[in-house]
Amino acid sequence: MVIPEVNVISKPIPITHAKVLWGGTFDPIHQGHVLSAIELSQCLGVHDVALLPNCQPAHRQSPLATAQQRVQMLSLAIEGHDELAIDTREVDRHGLSYSVLTMIEVRQEIGPVMPLIWCMGMDAFAGLRQWHRWQELLDYGHVLVLTRPASFWPRDPELLTWYATHKVDDAKHLLASSSGQVAHLKLGQHAVSATQIRRQLRSGYQPSVTELAPAVAQYIASQSLYGIN
Repeated sequence: MVIPEVNVISKPIPITHAKVLWGGTFDPIHQGHVLSAIELSQCLGVHDVALLPNCQPAHRQSPLATAQQRVQMLSLAIEGHDELAIDTREVDRHGLSYSVLTMIEVRQEIGPVMPLIWCMGMDAFAGLRQWHRWQELLDYGHVLVLTRPASFWPRDPELLTWYATHKVDDAKHLLASSSGQVAHLKLGQHAVSATQIRRQLRSGYQPSVTELAPAVAQYIASQSLYGIN
């Protein structure tokens, strides 16, 4: 199925009070993550977008870098980008990271009115039905699906029905309520992935500055991560 087109606004809307979280392993964080998060902040008019590294993902292989190393790389990658932040609650909680538990915790912190938007890539969305208590996510916030290069719209009938039932056509509409909706947003496509970065490093190839921030590359080398000796 072709991924539905969603227009990205050309100019930022006025700054809105909302909690925007983008979870992931960030193993390592690359420039595609950073540029997409900045664009997301601009498109929604939200300051700031919080990158939320998980401790141990429940439905994929454990990260190669430790939680502390991934947090440090995140800190280096977003330095100077005031519109981005790091939320370490899942790392601090230890054990398996369940998004619904994080959303419950955040909702308790921000109260019942503020919009809470949980962002995920298309690959994560395709496997959403394997997530712990996935159908409860919209009880506590919204879900915003972000497209990535070479991603495909899922074909799971139950997931597509759920999406169609709760979707809004414009991601900005998520800012008008606290929870209960899902949207899709097509950002600029950055053809880089953490898998690609790890493969390059294992083969002795240094990723370019457009793929990996120099400070992050230096840290990876200092920690002998991803096969670097």
